[in-house]
Amino acid sequence: MLPEDLPANIPYSDFADQMVELLRKAELGASANVPKVKGWRFDASEGRSVTLSIVDNKLGGVYGPATARDSLGGGLYLIWEDEMRSLASIDRHTIPEFEERLAEWRAGAYSDERAPDILEPQPTPDIVMFDPAIMDIVDGDIAELFRTLKQGETELRSSEVEFLDAGASASLSMRYLRNSKGIDLTYPSTMYSYSFYADSLYGNGYGKRKIPPAGELERIIEDVKVNTKHLKREAEFKPNPDGCRIILSPGVGGSFMGSYIAGNLSGSAVSNRQSAYKLEDFKEQKQVLREDISLFIDGLRPFEPTASRATGEGIPGGQSYLIQNGKLIAPSLDLKYAGITGFPPTPGGGLYVLVDDEKKAFEQMIREMEYGLLVYGVLGMHTQDTTNGRFSLSAPRSLVIENGKIKGKVKATISGNFFESILADDTAFSWEPFEDSPAIQFTCSVLVE
Repeated sequence: MLPEDLPANIPYSDFADQMVELLRKAELGASANVPKVKGWRFDASEGRSVTLSIVDNKLGGVYGPATARDSLGGGLYLIWEDEMRSLASIDRHTIPEFEERLAEWRAGAYSDERAPDILEPQPTPDIVMFDPAIMDIVDGDIAELFRTLKQGETELRSSEVEFLDAGASASLSMRYLRNSKGIDLTYPSTMYSYSFYADSLYGNGYGKRKIPPAGELERIIEDVKVNTKHLKREAEFKPNPDGCRIILSPGVGGSFMGSYIAGNLSGSAVSNRQSAYKLEDFKEQKQVLREDISLFIDGLRPFEPTASRATGEGIPGGQSYLIQNGKLIAPSLDLKYAGITGFPPTPGGGLYVLVDDEKKAFEQMIREMEYGLLVYGVLGMHTQDTTNGRFSLSAPRSLVIENGKIKGKVKATISGNFFESILADDTAFSWEPFEDSPAIQFTCSVLVE
């Protein structure tokens, strides 16, 4: 069922209605080749995106033609009358091929005594995720995309950038979330993004569900210009054998927090003892971070990519602490692992780092550093054992900071234990405008090539 307040010019199809009709027939045993379906849910998105890019990787070259792409896809979960389960992908061919697909889904069915039931409908938050200004771009008026890339190309050329990867895109999608117990959610969302990556050294960009505010493009371009120049200039760094101060840029800091902290909050990992934290640690609210640090699920931030009215299982979007004041509160749980652990399922949304009274700007943190490295990229994160906290990573794009000034680039290797670093009193955080992940400053071992 479509919401009454849906803008009239948003395209949508009857895909969801047809899927519901076919699944209802499967509940009644319309197919003689498979058992009846006892319960079902599906989460599908249908949309269009338009993209413009610089395709030859060289400034002054030809812009790639705008490409428009229509898409429809999602996931399906079935419970058969004999309690077998099926998980499958759905696409625009699912409806005309439904009988064949149904047989395939049954052939791939599995048994799982701990698999979840279908969720009853619950109220979902009304989050602003749609910017009507993006509609015209998706409909073919790409002047704004071209202007964005042209401005970036022109300004980066003036700063002696030789090679550029750049792209800008806009998209509109309609989400259909349905299940056999009455969940019937349909809503539109938009996305607008652009990025510039200069000389295979440094990149930055924008990506939210609305047109960027005035001045944001200029800020991104200036950031790429300045840091690309820094990374082209070689420097020297003399590591202190007792440890060096480093700053992980927001992107790298987010990678560390995601791998070492958020990754260990996975309900699956906790339940299967593949996490640094045990289920008992959450029940006892064990202290694992400093008291001023929290990790917070938030699906209620307007226009953010992480905004969520519901998860694919139908769990409403919302807000919830996973770690509060440094103490473990709950793992990140879907319906299955909520049932296994006894904790409530986690609301839909993104994970954010909150630090009490920490409002320092990223640039201020750089100005206040006496001697150390600013790390803009690491290699090998996927090879680390994130359950013990230890890391040893190549950091080929590290900038030397001396008395608050950036001197140039060195290739370094950083190593230490992130669990110990995040607990240290002198570990500090700072933020860039519009960045969700903080930069993180701490002490670790450094080797320079």
